[in-house]
Amino acid sequence: MKKLLFIIALLLCLPMLIAAPSSATAVAQVDVRAEVNAALYAASATLAATERMADEKMRMQRKEIDTLRAKIQAGEKRLNDALSTAEESYIAALAALDRTYAHEIAIFRTAVENIAATPEGAAALARFNAGDEIGALAVLDDLRAARDAARQKRIDIESAAEGRNIALLALEARSKGKMTTAQVIARYEEITRLDPGVHWDWVELGRLYRDAGRLSDRLHAAQKSAETAMDDRERSVAMSALGDIQTVQGDLTAALKSFQNSLAIAERLAQSDPGNAGWQRDLSISYSKIGGIQTAQGDLPAALKSYQASHAIFERLAQSDPGNAGWQRDLSVSFDRIGDIQTAQGDLPAALKSFQNSLAIRERLAQSDPGNAEWQRDLIVSYVKLSEVTGDKTYMTKALHVALGMQKRKILAPRDAWMIEELQKRAEQ
Repeated sequence: MKKLLFIIALLLCLPMLIAAPSSATAVAQVDVRAEVNAALYAASATLAATERMADEKMRMQRKEIDTLRAKIQAGEKRLNDALSTAEESYIAALAALDRTYAHEIAIFRTAVENIAATPEGAAALARFNAGDEIGALAVLDDLRAARDAARQKRIDIESAAEGRNIALLALEARSKGKMTTAQVIARYEEITRLDPGVHWDWVELGRLYRDAGRLSDRLHAAQKSAETAMDDRERSVAMSALGDIQTVQGDLTAALKSFQNSLAIAERLAQSDPGNAGWQRDLSISYSKIGGIQTAQGDLPAALKSYQASHAIFERLAQSDPGNAGWQRDLSVSFDRIGDIQTAQGDLPAALKSFQNSLAIRERLAQSDPGNAEWQRDLIVSYVKLSEVTGDKTYMTKALHVALGMQKRKILAPRDAWMIEELQKRAEQ
């Protein structure tokens, strides 16, 4: 820790350190890359991360570095470059394994590189690495500020992790009508401010912005989710989110391309591991979103084909785990989308069957958890669709009854309050 703290303090004491008559010679001999790597390798953050890391490969790398250093001290100066390369490789490997360390060492690296940015600074850093720390004492305030920044970053990441867990509960409370979208948005905005490098935080925030109708903020979140994507699946999700926004903006051609790009990745992942239910679901969602664009473009046969491809996957997932409420709901939505296309094509008997299949699932879900606002709302949607396709107002009355029940139990979201008056009108017509 002491060695780490002294390095950044050199920033304010460079004039004192370079005052010696021999400074010009020292400056000319400094290998900046080697001194920066040496400082980062010896940093307390590196030592602490090493102690946390029970990795045999990392231990072997450190042993090799110790061996190189011993040979150099014995007079084999030709190995200096090999030592610097080994230290650099070790730091990069450790950062790849320890996210907290990666943030800390990045901040420390900036400070060290700032010191070494001038010939005089590089010479000062070399003297520090060689053990001449006395001259650095005058600038401990600068050092403390730099270390505080690193510590604060670690604290921010840890705080964001705790906030992320709480935010998941807030999402659950929102689904039950106990918390507003704005309240949950505030939580995720804080999380992304504290730790902006987590892809799924931006995805969730983008979905919340969608529900709040905040299109520009939603676009920003989608862009950040793409920037922070770490693998193919996350890139697929980010492209899908961008396609959603392009759809809202009316750019159907661009949206279709984004969804097709997302689908290409989803297909590759699903084929590589057919047993991965999450990837299968991603593939189904991709087909469904493409179906939505084809519907908007008026290509109903293509849309039906896409929705049926999506439905086949949802059906397999739901059958594989009947107790999974999420997959059951996905299947009900799939029935609805197929029913919508069948209605548009004039095939009302087929549409009726699709909507009835959807309703059967939703009634089971709604009965299993009357407090789940989303499932109750789904039930309203099913009743409305059945009323429209059959002309039977009894379904509209049932939809109104569900909405009034939600209002009474205080789980009807403010954004859905309009439904009661609309359903009353339709039930009386």
